[in-house]
Amino acid sequence: MAKSFIRQVLLAVTIACSTHTVIAAPYEWNYPAPVKLPSAGSNNGKVVLFDVSHGGTEGNADWVINGAFSDFADALVAEGYTVEEYRGVDNNNDGIIQFVDDYSVSSSTASATNEATITLSAISHADVLVLAESNRPFTLDERSALEQFVASGKGIFFVADHYNADRNLNTWDSTEVFNGYNRSDLSQYNLGGVYGDLRNTGDANTGWLAQNFGIRFRFNAINLLAGASNIVSSSQGEGITQGVTPVLMAGGATLAITDPTRAKGLVYFAGTDSPSPWNHAVDSGLYVGGANEGPYVAIAKSGAGKAAFIGDSSPIEDSTPLYRREDSGSTKSTYPGWTDAGNAAQLSLNIINWLASSEPYTLFNSSAHPAGIATPNAMDTEELTDPDNGQPWNSPSGSYDPWDPATFADGAYGAAYGLGGSASSSSSSSSSSSSSSAGSVNAISVATALAQPSGSSVIVVGVIAQGINGEYALEIADEANSATTILVKLESEYRSEFSPLNNPDVLGKTLEVTGVRDTYMSSPSIEYVSNMQIVVASTSLSVSQTLVEPTGTLVTTRGTITQDVNGIYALEIADEMNSGSTIFVKLESEYRNDFSPLNNPAVVGETLEVTGIRDTYMSEASIEAVSAMQLISTGGSVNTESCGSANAVSVDTAFTSATGTALVVVGEVVGGVNNPYALELADLNSSTTVYVKLESPQRAYFSPANNSAIVGQLLEVTGTRDLYMSYPSLESVSSLQELSGCP
Repeated sequence: MAKSFIRQVLLAVTIACSTHTVIAAPYEWNYPAPVKLPSAGSNNGKVVLFDVSHGGTEGNADWVINGAFSDFADALVAEGYTVEEYRGVDNNNDGIIQFVDDYSVSSSTASATNEATITLSAISHADVLVLAESNRPFTLDERSALEQFVASGKGIFFVADHYNADRNLNTWDSTEVFNGYNRSDLSQYNLGGVYGDLRNTGDANTGWLAQNFGIRFRFNAINLLAGASNIVSSSQGEGITQGVTPVLMAGGATLAITDPTRAKGLVYFAGTDSPSPWNHAVDSGLYVGGANEGPYVAIAKSGAGKAAFIGDSSPIEDSTPLYRREDSGSTKSTYPGWTDAGNAAQLSLNIINWLASSEPYTLFNSSAHPAGIATPNAMDTEELTDPDNGQPWNSPSGSYDPWDPATFADGAYGAAYGLGGSASSSSSSSSSSSSSSAGSVNAISVATALAQPSGSSVIVVGVIAQGINGEYALEIADEANSATTILVKLESEYRSEFSPLNNPDVLGKTLEVTGVRDTYMSSPSIEYVSNMQIVVASTSLSVSQTLVEPTGTLVTTRGTITQDVNGIYALEIADEMNSGSTIFVKLESEYRNDFSPLNNPAVVGETLEVTGIRDTYMSEASIEAVSAMQLISTGGSVNTESCGSANAVSVDTAFTSATGTALVVVGEVVGGVNNPYALELADLNSSTTVYVKLESPQRAYFSPANNSAIVGQLLEVTGTRDLYMSYPSLESVSSLQELSGCP
């Protein structure tokens, strides 16, 4: 029996015995599966089912209807659809969808016990199935179920991403899962059993997707932030392209049409577009360019049913992730693509409406339903082999095993426990008395919350100042300015613990509250609160303190850099009070240029603050899966005596600052981003960059697309740390000023 199943059964028994109650789905992600219903007057009688049984929540992905796909789901509800999340089949009726590894531990017992599966009977009530970045391959039976679903006149929307979007490091990404074969042709992918042969076919016309829909996802990885602009006419695109504008591509894949009577493209690169390889592409990233790279968005007709395809999740997602990362438990950051420039909102709604409409034609082979265009060279030479040689793009750190939910961090989808290390009976948050450290990564200040429009979803941190209207509300003040306040309306479940009237001890405590920006008693407020917790200021541990932390603990540690370790791949820091107490820090690729003593000897002797997971590296105590690093002794600040305002900081400091932090930043303009909407600002002393989102009055002069002379200039930018196009940014920019006389 698979070890993950044994661990989860023991956990369930332990919880049941300790509470003396019948266990009812203790896992936060497992019960109940969310359902969003339209109003009675708008209900169109159709169901859209979002699958999460095969992934979609790994790494920073959060493609669930009450998380970072909630804008998509809510828009469908407004169209009259019932929207549901699909997690699998509860074969033993215990309220828990049990995932058992039947891939790396192939056995009849594992296959029979695994409940995170797709069956025709479980999905047949839906009209459309959305498969968003599935990161685990389908079995032969699951493929058959999907084929039968489409044959019955239903539709599937395949949302993929770039090659090597292997977010959980199990060697599979969605391009491979959907195609039906891994990029590698090694014998280890000829699994047999319930999966069959999953090796690279080397032939564009074979593979599950090509055989059933006449199309395949390419293994490329491309950026085009300005948006793919070659959009086919509405008549050629079955009416789906009506009202569609260029669609951004923030690291995505295109497709190759192998049978134009079954598949056709909707959105392509135009000759005037300038796509570029994704920075971390493992091969050339961009094979031929232009329309011959294949469509970015496409559709297919397969007998009675239909399918649609897009090569990137960025233009569909929103910035409200629900779950924590599987590997580290850290907060996710997702991109507000649903509302930003280049979004696929209208396109996605049009696609679902088309998929949900049953039509009698079976092929694209008539004047009413014209054929597509076959993609030349539908499988490039580079796609015939795996540059990673059958290995994940990076090795899982610590005890994390992508095939074993028992190793997932608390709060992750599939993990045994919710936030705080305790089980929860519902995926909707209730009051929490646990204290978190410093608050969520995407939390904003009270001052920033006051500037948000009514109806905005927010996570706000402030100091509890007083009770309001008896036990029904409270007031929180900005941590930096106690005169700046906002009201928080308390739902009944929060009043006993958080109302100052009922619990005076909360006065002066720092509160993190998740809710919706609104107005209460004629004053700015946060209402519809879904989570509240007391937070404490983040305190760095010394190296000596970190050494006694158990493996797997998330730590923030401060120490002095002493030497490189294993070349550019790690470094050593020593306790500031005891130089004989040391720990290794494993450097991910993005940190090696600036922090490796081999690449940058100047860092030796500097004080480093690093956030990551306590682990073991080269048989020595270490910090790995690093999420933040900054030099403390230099502060990362600009030399303000000759450059910028007294409170200006460097791009390095801005990059590592928390989302929502108000900053004045000095850096050099190195290029445009999503022209003309943003620019890229580089640190004066390192390769670190951040994006600066430009407000409309700022674009004429400061956008490199409109004013090429701005490239190379030094700017002082006043704004708020945020994420733009899934990258650290400065937004809500109130001031941009060119600097002169800087060194």
